[in-house]
Amino acid sequence: MVTGKTRLEAFSDGTFAIILTILVLELHIPHLENNSLQAFLAGMSVLAPKLLSFLFSFFIIAIFWVNHHHIVHQIEKVDAKLLWLNIIWLFFACLFPFLTAFLGDYPGNPFVVALYPLNMACAAITLGAFWKYAFVDSNLAPNTLTQEQKQKRIRQDRIATAVNILSAALAFVWVPITLIIIILMPFLFVVPELLSNHAEE
Repeated sequence: MVTGKTRLEAFSDGTFAIILTILVLELHIPHLENNSLQAFLAGMSVLAPKLLSFLFSFFIIAIFWVNHHHIVHQIEKVDAKLLWLNIIWLFFACLFPFLTAFLGDYPGNPFVVALYPLNMACAAITLGAFWKYAFVDSNLAPNTLTQEQKQKRIRQDRIATAVNILSAALAFVWVPITLIIIILMPFLFVVPELLSNHAEE
């Protein structure tokens, strides 16, 4: 079954709208003892871990959505396999609000912290599989990429996945190093790729 891509785009965009809505709902109003600056700062300090995890997750989800949008924009048609790859990818994307709240509550717990880069790895793997199937393994998108460009994309996906898995393991050695790595990941891998894609357009 081969169809147009309109429903895939609409379903994906709607899912992301819900994900971002759930994400912000995890930010609860802090309790302030009184109207003093001290009480305000105390309340914000309690909220800070959740606020920081929210800001980071919002950025990560936005990057995934933009990357997905860039891929789907070039796809001309979809089939059942591509739809299922998209659904599997959305499954991992839907876990970000839960993991964000979990991380905000327990930022020092290595088991909790490790879950975040593991989910990033799973989301990246499935989005990479989505791209590869559309652009390399099928005729759903114009196959205009050179072999070198295809190998470069696959190599970048593998490196990013390896770094995410490594950072998850490092959480059991020293939690801050994992947090630093996952914060730097978008700047080292995803943002340069998005800028490159934008320049090509």
